[in-house]
Amino acid sequence: MKVLVILNQGFEELEATGTIIVLKRAGYDLTLAATTKEIKGKHDINYNNLTLLKDLTYADFDLLFLPGGGYIPNEETNEAIKYFYEHNKYLAAICSGPTYFGELNLLKNKNYTCFPALNKDYLGNFKNTYVVYDKPFFTARSVASNMLLPLKIVKVLDGDEALNKLLKQMEFIDNDIIKYL
Repeated sequence: MKVLVILNQGFEELEATGTIIVLKRAGYDLTLAATTKEIKGKHDINYNNLTLLKDLTYADFDLLFLPGGGYIPNEETNEAIKYFYEHNKYLAAICSGPTYFGELNLLKNKNYTCFPALNKDYLGNFKNTYVVYDKPFFTARSVASNMLLPLKIVKVLDGDEALNKLLKQMEFIDNDIIKYL
């Protein structure tokens, strides 16, 4: 599974890094991209040596992931979101990230979640829970769900066996976390 991670100025580092690491542990191939080679997160942590969005071919990827953080996506980010949606590829976002799907009118008649205070009427069905999957969207509520989002992705795309293997690798002492997936 090839994943494109788009980082925009002011992204939430924990949402990005937590999801990135769990997906890497699951064996996913991730590319971190932005409009510039270096970008600063919400908590002043710099990410550098990023791939430039303009240099990518979106057809090479299966899933797009957007961490939240209160940023406003630029036109390149919006173009990537629209491409993934129009080509029936998976889209994942956490916290404020799902609202950008809504702003592009992509959540109509879809179940989703996001940071509750940022939710508007996107003509979909807001769910007050940690993580929601409604093809092609994986959406997560907040930084508190930064482990749940990638686990849900693995469960849906790779199945329970892959999920259980990952949970064991990560040393979960029981699988109570599954009730949130």
